[in-house]
Amino acid sequence: MTNLSDARAELARLQRKELELLQELLDVQKAVAAQKVLINELIKTSTPPPFDRLPNELLAQIFLIIRYQRDILARVSRRWRAVIMGTPSIWSAIFLGNYTSSTLLRLHLERSGQAPLTIWLGNYGPELLDVVMVHANRWHTLFITGCTQPCLNQISHLRLPFLEVLHVDLEPDCVDLPLMMYSHAPALKFLRLEGLAEPPPSFNLINGQLSHKSLTRLVLAGMMDSWEFPRDSIHLLALESLVLRIKDPMLLLEAIDAPRLSQFEFSEDYCGDPICRAFRGPRTKFDNVHHIIFAPMLDEPSSQAALNVAKELCQVFNGICHADIEAEYIIPLFSPYKTVDHLDGHRSAIDHWTCLESLEIQGFATVEYDSCEYLMDWFTKRKNWGSESCI
Repeated sequence: MTNLSDARAELARLQRKELELLQELLDVQKAVAAQKVLINELIKTSTPPPFDRLPNELLAQIFLIIRYQRDILARVSRRWRAVIMGTPSIWSAIFLGNYTSSTLLRLHLERSGQAPLTIWLGNYGPELLDVVMVHANRWHTLFITGCTQPCLNQISHLRLPFLEVLHVDLEPDCVDLPLMMYSHAPALKFLRLEGLAEPPPSFNLINGQLSHKSLTRLVLAGMMDSWEFPRDSIHLLALESLVLRIKDPMLLLEAIDAPRLSQFEFSEDYCGDPICRAFRGPRTKFDNVHHIIFAPMLDEPSSQAALNVAKELCQVFNGICHADIEAEYIIPLFSPYKTVDHLDGHRSAIDHWTCLESLEIQGFATVEYDSCEYLMDWFTKRKNWGSESCI
């Protein structure tokens, strides 16, 4: 049994241990305080990382490029969060299909302030479209994909005073609705219509449904072979770039009046072989077009009909200075045919481009021997005439 003296000795030992631990705690607290002072001094004297030295304005521009990661970026630091929350343009891109509730959509639209909006309308709830329609006066860019008919029914009546870009993937029998929107967007500069088929019953060229004063770039893709256009009936006085992936490109080229057109692109669409026929307009109509592009179909070789259309287009656009073509176009463009009005009795379709300065050929690594032979023969002939071009 422990006696009194032993108990008192144990108590004394524990008290000494207590004092030692208290002293150790005081020493640690002093060390912590000293370390904090040291860290503060180092922060004051050290150079911050380069990214942290960027002004807020430049930081906002960087965040704008990667704005689809804005929620993650906002968690990095208080400064980053403040910049992201305080930059309306970071919140101006609205993918309607990403929202499950109108509450979050309204919050993001509120954060976008008065910034121009880019809207993607795909799969979405009807109540979400009502929310963004309130801000139609801020729509700058509009993409409509997926089930387009219900969407177009809802928005075709809207006035869109600042809309500059409109891209619509059409469903059958709804082409009249984007044309109606087209007429309600006086500032429109870029129009892209995919999936064109039959003309709408209400289509009226007399009312100038396809004419526009501010449009600078137009992309049309689809059938359109049953459309009818009087010659020079589509007035696009500001148009600079035209892309046609339609079955009868000559139909549009004969109808279009575009004195400022400088670039033309043709490629085959998935709607069937294009119609190859001669151009029934004046040969000087497109003398201002200096850049031409013959593009391929995605993952498919172009048909012989498309290659024949390209040959005809060489005669439509005589003032070409710069050409970008796929390697599959080499044979139809460079192979010679007999003629009575040429220097050596043979002519290639590309010889119509007497002002050609540069030629870029994509996919050249896969060309056949015949293509290379035609190409080299043409360069030899061109050199003999005293002309040179960049390739």
